[in-house]
Amino acid sequence: MFRSSKLILASLAALLSVTAAWLPGDVITPSITGRRSIATPGRRWVQNGKIRGVNLGSLFVVEPWLCESEWSTMGCGGLQSEWDCVKKLGQDQADKAFASHWGRWITEDDFDDMKSYGLNAVRIPLGFWMDESLVKQGEYYPKGGEEHLLKVCDMASSKGFYIILDMHAAPGVQASSQSFAGHTTSDVQFFNDDNYKRGVDFLKYLTKLVHTRNEMRNVGMIGVVNEPAQGHDDLRSKFYPNAYNGIRQVESDLKVKDKLHVQFMGTLWGAGNPKEHLPSGAESLAFEDHRYQKWDSSIALTHDAFIADACTSNRNPDNESPMLVTEWAISPPDSVENSDPAWRRDGNDDFYKKWFRAQVTGYEKSTSGWTYWNWKAQLGDWRWSYRDAVGAGIIPKDLSGVATSGACS
Repeated sequence: MFRSSKLILASLAALLSVTAAWLPGDVITPSITGRRSIATPGRRWVQNGKIRGVNLGSLFVVEPWLCESEWSTMGCGGLQSEWDCVKKLGQDQADKAFASHWGRWITEDDFDDMKSYGLNAVRIPLGFWMDESLVKQGEYYPKGGEEHLLKVCDMASSKGFYIILDMHAAPGVQASSQSFAGHTTSDVQFFNDDNYKRGVDFLKYLTKLVHTRNEMRNVGMIGVVNEPAQGHDDLRSKFYPNAYNGIRQVESDLKVKDKLHVQFMGTLWGAGNPKEHLPSGAESLAFEDHRYQKWDSSIALTHDAFIADACTSNRNPDNESPMLVTEWAISPPDSVENSDPAWRRDGNDDFYKKWFRAQVTGYEKSTSGWTYWNWKAQLGDWRWSYRDAVGAGIIPKDLSGVATSGACS
């Protein structure tokens, strides 16, 4: 997200409610237990209809602006990133603090609430340091995350959620001065051969984990890198094909036929055509777009203009399918969100209700679905928190009526 300042087995019925195929000809064969055997033919299961999900932001890659109270409880108040926190606390104390955070930030109750709201997917941002063998001397990241990732994915799988794993924070940092990169620094070093290799190794580690651990049974997609800085052509010519090949090599070694979808930032992101250098015959690809209208200065600062843009903006003009809008929200431009009465949170319920519905309608028209940023936040502002927006009556508990709500009529 680009910003300036997220072993109980599922029943067959639950799985069938969220399984089938995006792409014509895909063969999807879920088992009675919900675990997809590595001998199962076809691609790893994907969503029937539209993905409607949320991000579990600030779980494994903490963004302090989103959870100040939690961050302070961990002993990291005032710090900008996980790197800073671990460096300050020391490894042992930091590991304990993060373990406690992982255990309380997302719980089974959260998944129960998501399911009751009609959501069917979660996107989980991850830092490369979850594979502790990739962390170099002099880098500061928490340890022990794998155990908690397995627990979270097991809970999500047991509730029937489709799971997208995303390398949100890459080795060497892929974006300047962003807490989502795990280290808030302007020294961006992801774009070199050494860190590209570490990034590929992390994706291979994730792929093996997905295909060998039952807890990961509903993981169907891996995003290779989140919001990389633009202007690095070798990202596409080197890292992207190596990432794809690395994932497929692990699957080949394991004799996997039920393959993961490999997801890239779409051309709209501005880092170039992600398919340009992929190997001939590359299959089970997926793409993502991040759409924060608040940072699009081409939209006039009126309610009508924002609604119209949400309803009509084509988020897949380059025919990169399946495409998902994996990050979006109903937070207005920083310049008006609190200063202009027309955009304030309080007193504008009708607009925010309509804006949410308009974005859902527009994104589902041009893409295969969406994951909202974020599931929860500690901002006292439901515009960044799906859970809190439902509690405030802004986002409906039943999404089935969004298409007929008239938001885009």
